[in-house]
Amino acid sequence: MLPLAAAIAVLLVATSANAQRIPIDTAPSPDELRNIFTFQVENDVFNRIGKSDRDYTNGVRLGWLSPALPDLPEGLARLTTIPTFFGEDPVSSVTRRFGISIGQNIYTPQDTDTSAPIPNDRPYAAWLYASFALQSTYKRVDPRTLTDVPVRLDTLALDVGVVGPAAGGEFVQNNFHKLIGVATANGWANQLHNEPTIDLTFERRWRTNHGVLFEDPKLEYDLVPRIGATLGNVATYASAGGTIRIGKELQNDFGPARARPALPGSEGFIGEGFGWYFFVGAGGEAVARNMFLDGNSDGHSLVHVTHRPFVGEAQAGITVLFRGVRISYTQVLRTPEFYERDRWDQFGSINVTFRY
Repeated sequence: MLPLAAAIAVLLVATSANAQRIPIDTAPSPDELRNIFTFQVENDVFNRIGKSDRDYTNGVRLGWLSPALPDLPEGLARLTTIPTFFGEDPVSSVTRRFGISIGQNIYTPQDTDTSAPIPNDRPYAAWLYASFALQSTYKRVDPRTLTDVPVRLDTLALDVGVVGPAAGGEFVQNNFHKLIGVATANGWANQLHNEPTIDLTFERRWRTNHGVLFEDPKLEYDLVPRIGATLGNVATYASAGGTIRIGKELQNDFGPARARPALPGSEGFIGEGFGWYFFVGAGGEAVARNMFLDGNSDGHSLVHVTHRPFVGEAQAGITVLFRGVRISYTQVLRTPEFYERDRWDQFGSINVTFRY
């Protein structure tokens, strides 16, 4: 865990010797002067193949993204700017926004009928959290149009919350099951106990390899690679992946909001016209800690399992943008996350975002 934590610290701390020059903020576009609101729901009930009610079984999130911020004080701008490290070309401007979101995630074992502890399956767990984020959209002048085009999105987020009965997982899941006439889960007495949580996350996305397949009707494609890292008592991991998109008006965003949990700020988008794209993506995580598998930090969890150090993920879906509204559907498939059970995790994610 120490080498990973050291790598994350190096990633997040910008020194005067290697930090890139802070671009001068430019006047934001009218789109960037609006608030952005997001509602996201994730559930394994959306699965059309291999339906289940287990593992990451439900997640909801409400988010707000501020209008473009005025110029930050130079010291604060440098403190929150992560240096580039791949020899990227200089950018011409940057637009920053502040984001807040609240959410709840629920996790259960496969057998929810028994009230007895299940020693070889993941524990019941719920996480109630609030996220605070700074989003930085970096732009570069397009030589063809002589306009600033978004080329990189950095998100720095702090999550604070609670895991355990105080997170309300049993109340939400079982009352919803009663409402829809589904059997309740009987093992919530075995869930992780109450523990406050704090996690720091950084994620970087790029828009690369943009091209046009057809001019009329216009059909574009691009590749959006990403890297990230999280350090905290809920999770500590490093991740990398990418998304391929095909559609129209791809410059309006950096792809759909990431699931499980999505970073506040990743839901930003611009443009008023009609845009759409299909996307497929893949990624992987090097995991040092996952509380929802390893159990509480004090080691006194009634049930816990052994997390796998590497986890893969594939996703596919569609996004539609029209008149300041964006709707995305994502289907996610994850490789087995712990050794005691060799099963894959599948769930769907619906994200509705609008500007006001």
